Amino acid sequence: MTTQGEIMELERRFWQSMVDMDVDAAAALLDEQSITAGGRGILRFGPAEYKAMALSGDARITSFELSEEKVIFPLPDVAIASYKARQSFTMGGKAHTMVVYDTTTWVRKGGRWLACAHTETSAQQDPPGGD
Repeated sequence: MTTQGEIMELERRFWQSMVDMDVDAAAALLDEQSITAGGRGILRFGPAEYKAMALSGDARITSFELSEEKVIFPLPDVAIASYKARQSFTMGGKAHTMVVYDTTTWVRKGGRWLACAHTETSAQQDPPGGD
């Protein structure tokens, strides 16, 4: 039986592949049909399209830290990981840090866990005067 720790290790492996710019390692963790939703919209892609996206543009993740990790298994071959991520990255030659809340749906196919859906939501700052 797969554990929360094993699924979160897959998450960390994917994040580390982004830091290392190892697009082949990241693509190997993706299902043939994947989808992501975030502030820039909804994207559908497979491993080859992911590689092209990862190599385009100038944004690069330089470090990350995951916390508040929770994984549920609605079915034996489906895992949904949720966590808080603090990421540092460069974009346009400038360093940035951002906190986000993420979920990834993993499916087991042919004995391998593959990411097929990912969402990312930026942490919101409390409004001035808010509790």
